[in-house]
Amino acid sequence: MKPISKNDHLEMNDVITVNQQLDPIAPSYLDNTTWAARRDRLRIDEKRLMAAYCARHDFLVPEGLNPETDHRETIASILVNQGTTPHTVVKEVLGWIRDNQRLGPFDITWYTPGTLIPSTLLAFRQENPHLTAATQLFMFPGRVDFQIQAVAGPEAVTFAERLERCFTYAFLSTNSFNMEEGTAYFHYPEEIRLQVACAKRYAAHKFLFLDSSKFKREGDAGYRINNLLETSEAVTIYTVSSKKDPWIKTKFEVLGERLLETPGNKRTSARAGSYHAFDMKALRLRIIGQDETPTYVTEHKGFLKTKPAPSAVSTNGAAS
Repeated sequence: MKPISKNDHLEMNDVITVNQQLDPIAPSYLDNTTWAARRDRLRIDEKRLMAAYCARHDFLVPEGLNPETDHRETIASILVNQGTTPHTVVKEVLGWIRDNQRLGPFDITWYTPGTLIPSTLLAFRQENPHLTAATQLFMFPGRVDFQIQAVAGPEAVTFAERLERCFTYAFLSTNSFNMEEGTAYFHYPEEIRLQVACAKRYAAHKFLFLDSSKFKREGDAGYRINNLLETSEAVTIYTVSSKKDPWIKTKFEVLGERLLETPGNKRTSARAGSYHAFDMKALRLRIIGQDETPTYVTEHKGFLKTKPAPSAVSTNGAAS
């Protein structure tokens, strides 16, 4: 499959400035001894580059339309898992809303088990009271685990597993990710059931944000990419350019070919009567360029293969 290369890269001084405005509130809700605080200080530039690109090119952009010339949606419900990278993405898209409020009004509800998002929404709402409708919040129930800055326990898991809402977007992240198998790993075993439950809620477009250090096997296995594709129309994997680029591109091509049947091949043609164009899924990769490196964009489109991938987890409660 021929990739699309864009001469589109972001310098750090191009990144939307809402992070600079909201970051000063960080000490008020992050204890520096927690896992979340330690992760928040890692790969900050990469997180902001991914977030800024998403805000400019994907956020509220209808499928197949041009973000520079076509209209954007104004209504959305967005599921955001706990994690410092999705939190950074939320700050960037709020900055986009502020800077492009003339395209609204925007009516957005944020669903999250995390405790970072509410503080960020509050800070943004106080600075921009006329944009309150873009900061509506739905919090999951449960006891707060301050290490991961999210609710935890059976109440949170049960609620997420029974949640029937269909979302516009899901912003996801992991502790590490095996591109070859498409498996997400997590540091704390006790968070896996909630992470899997959130990842498997339906969202038309799911985004998985991975800084360049996360392409490895580390932690306990959670969900797989096929789980995301089964409950969405499109999945986009975000990362930032590094020395791993050639390896990531190769493994992504293998992953896409393993999960999706390309229209027109013999196997698909034999069962053409059971397929419709609207059943097609998209699996995308965006490697955000830095300095002189252009952004790399490629995708696989096709029908999800009926045979599921082997189970990623056997003992921690995560689904295959």
